[in-house]
Amino acid sequence: MAQTEKSDRPETGSTFLPALATMPDTGDSLLHSGNAGLIIHRAGQLRHEFRAEGRAFASDLVSYLNKPVAGVATIMVFEEILGDVDRLHWLIHMKMPNDYRRFLHVADHDASFKEITEGDRLPQRDGGNWERMYVEGSFQERVYVPQHGLDHHDDEEGEEPETFVPPALHQTGLPVDRLRHSADTGLTILRSAQTKFEFRNEARHFAFEWARHVNRALTGDVTAYLYEETFGQQDRIHWMLHLDNLDSYRRLLELKDSDQEFRAMLGQQFVPARKGGGTWERTFVDAGIRDTVLTPLHSGTVTGF
Repeated sequence: MAQTEKSDRPETGSTFLPALATMPDTGDSLLHSGNAGLIIHRAGQLRHEFRAEGRAFASDLVSYLNKPVAGVATIMVFEEILGDVDRLHWLIHMKMPNDYRRFLHVADHDASFKEITEGDRLPQRDGGNWERMYVEGSFQERVYVPQHGLDHHDDEEGEEPETFVPPALHQTGLPVDRLRHSADTGLTILRSAQTKFEFRNEARHFAFEWARHVNRALTGDVTAYLYEETFGQQDRIHWMLHLDNLDSYRRLLELKDSDQEFRAMLGQQFVPARKGGGTWERTFVDAGIRDTVLTPLHSGTVTGF
């Protein structure tokens, strides 16, 4: 999907700017949640006293890094809203795991990168760089891989794959220009859920069907992708929901009342009779589903207080 394309969606008065609004046009080299082979999610907590400086650092770093990794990775930085204040999130969209060595090369050999990460960014505040701006031990990483075992995407025989697994856009069965993603929406809701081991397959079946119904009912308004957590918590899955504003979220919440097929899906017996039967509620660990709401960070601008 070329960067300059816009999906066919209802016009809104969104106050949440998408990441694309302040990114240079990289055309078809742009990677995002829909076309990436994997996503590294890095989160870190800012110290409140350095909230402005920490955002400026994050913006400068991402703006620079996207140049040497163009074609194999695209990085976007987000701010958590309706959650932990001053917590930032980086989504590193990549084609292949081995492409991460491009980052390692930059970190080891690029003088401009070292200036951003090691130069004095706090000259009026006793000096320092990012290590003073973020809470010690607060950085965490997860790796998300598009769920590809439940869709019907077929790789061409004999062709070398371009991505680690088929990208998430293949889950939808919809035209690319009707899909939303992490670069062209102002809000991303990351919904994480811990499946019960006993019902791990049934939970994934529900998760895939839920996303499919959302994409059908709210085409062009909300897009949901499903990912597996890799190299992390076993049987924890993640949806990424991409939308422009909270009006779209309200329409998502109203689906169970307004859409008969969606309502029927929620009542479907995903657990087979041989396991005691049951709907999706039986398949997840209680209190194991969590939503995190993200909006793109622009030029280090502080939101909130």
